[in-house]
Amino acid sequence: MNNGNSLARIISGLFHPVLMPFLTLILMLQAHSFFIGLLPVKEILILMGSVLLTTVVCPFLMIFFLFRVKLVSSLFMEKREERIMPLLSIGVFYYLTYYLLKSISLSVLFSYFMLGATLLIIICLFVNFFFKISLHMAGIGGVTGFWIGLSIRQGTPHEILISFLILLCGLLGFARLADGSHSPKEVYTGLCLGAGILFSLMML
Repeated sequence: MNNGNSLARIISGLFHPVLMPFLTLILMLQAHSFFIGLLPVKEILILMGSVLLTTVVCPFLMIFFLFRVKLVSSLFMEKREERIMPLLSIGVFYYLTYYLLKSISLSVLFSYFMLGATLLIIICLFVNFFFKISLHMAGIGGVTGFWIGLSIRQGTPHEILISFLILLCGLLGFARLADGSHSPKEVYTGLCLGAGILFSLMML
């Protein structure tokens, strides 16, 4: 593997799709206190730990288990036919996160994001039966579409954050193309699907 492919794989690993909900939570906590209300520090840490467990640790452990029992050949789920079980399990964990968040005093916006992320996973699973959509691009597209929709709906500009996310979309898309994981069609479809679903959900 040459240096270009190695860098592309590193970028893909750093921005793996299952990391996107936790990244969104961190961005929310940093953006404005509106997103966390009057939660004390202890509850914020519990919230972060819970989201990390249900959206990152559990999905990764499930994917790793499937890899170990040879139901998937790569942690990146590169083969279309191997994605069904991982996507189903991720969808379950995402919906569980949404369900748990409804009972705590957090802004409804993050639980709404998790509902949108669950819907996105279900649609990606359906599309996967026809061709190998880029899950990386669906993930980062979803985060970007969410923040664009949030900025419009709340009337609160987040130009720097949105610009960073758009640049990240470009970087991740380039990485997915550079290592030969996807075709341009698969990359653009994933990006448009993720951004479109989360943006539309925020505008409802």
